[in-house]
Amino acid sequence: MRVFTTLLMLLLPTGLFAASVSQNILEAHNSARSEVGAGPLVWSARAESQAAGWAQVLSKRCDIEHSRGSGFGENLFMGTMGYYDELDGVKSWENEKRDYRGQPLSRELIPRVGHYTQMVWPDTRELGCATATCNNLMILVCNYYPPGNYLGESAWQSPAQTCC
Repeated sequence: MRVFTTLLMLLLPTGLFAASVSQNILEAHNSARSEVGAGPLVWSARAESQAAGWAQVLSKRCDIEHSRGSGFGENLFMGTMGYYDELDGVKSWENEKRDYRGQPLSRELIPRVGHYTQMVWPDTRELGCATATCNNLMILVCNYYPPGNYLGESAWQSPAQTCC
């Protein structure tokens, strides 16, 4: 599947996904969200377009850094083409759940769990992602609307927080 995805990425216009890739990304997000009782996301052409534009900027820099002022939440991933694919990026974000128990977000906590909490943020309803490449690296950008990760708020309630 990795080889097919990589070949498909090379054949499509930069940043655009085949429907199956966007569907797989959406399903992976919605699976993580269902585990914590968050409603499903829908694919957004507007969020995908924003992600594609930022992915192109990052491909020229061949580095990742967050955009500013887009009005979207954002997750970024960079990995070697042919070894990592889009779902590896999503899985890396989801793996941050090991450090999150539903507590309110703090400046200290966000660097360890912020990708995961953005994925499952309860008010978020739309997702759009895109990729770009540089030096045999794939850059994945996913945008979320409305954004999440507000300091002092929780992505979901832990059982201890819903009790008594």
